[in-house]
Amino acid sequence: MTIESIRAWGDRGVFRPRELGPPSLAAGVPWRLGGVAAVPDTVLEAGRVGALEVRAASTRGTSHRFDGVVRQDAVGVSGLDERYVLAAVADGVGAAADAHRGAELAVRHALAELAPMLPGADLATVDLTRALRAADRAVRAAGPSPGERATTLTVAVVEAGPARRFRVVRVGDSPAFLLTDGAFLPLLTERRGFFSESATDCLPSPRWPAQHASGVLRAGQALVVASDGLGVPVQDTQAGAYLAQAWAEPPGPVAYLHQLQFDLRSFDDDRTAVVVWARGEP
Repeated sequence: MTIESIRAWGDRGVFRPRELGPPSLAAGVPWRLGGVAAVPDTVLEAGRVGALEVRAASTRGTSHRFDGVVRQDAVGVSGLDERYVLAAVADGVGAAADAHRGAELAVRHALAELAPMLPGADLATVDLTRALRAADRAVRAAGPSPGERATTLTVAVVEAGPARRFRVVRVGDSPAFLLTDGAFLPLLTERRGFFSESATDCLPSPRWPAQHASGVLRAGQALVVASDGLGVPVQDTQAGAYLAQAWAEPPGPVAYLHQLQFDLRSFDDDRTAVVVWARGEP
């Protein structure tokens, strides 16, 4: 098999990932299947809850595809009684052997904890950190060596009614943004000066208190919850301008996934994002 025939593998034409600069060195070569059948390369979800439009996707980075490593990000979204959108994003710590499992456990148990708390409650009074604690217990209790399941976790709740308030809570560095006026505005700040600046807090047994953010989604704005595989290029490269324009209004689900899979050298980690748009005044 020649190099030319190897690099002919992959999507072409309108399906080819958008190149925002020099392509990833792993782009255009055959993917290697991961070793865990229960963790697919890509997941995609979309829907409408009241006046909110929702898109969610998690996709394996080109480096993991090239190396045959399973996707270590996880994502979950749900609508609750047409009143709320619940979202969670987890980014398994790359050095942990079962990071993918920790991420999936964190998302699943955080959303399961939140769902029964919200009906009949005022969002402002709900203890969102309970979702983080439930995820932490699940990651620790899943077997020996819980550190091998290390993962970040960011959880968000958005009201689908007229108020359209949102709240976000996180452990680790998976970011949340307000997409408004063509820019991604960070809602949570990076921690500095506690331990090593390069250290990422994570489940299980986080070292630092959870971070919180809250606000209101105005018409035309969107809340974005992501892994740093998207958060870093959005803040540091032309990907920010590209996606701000592409996501000025909700794209179709397949178009959303295609936009998320842009190609840019050195930014080849798993990418995960939930975007919740306020469609207009109810």
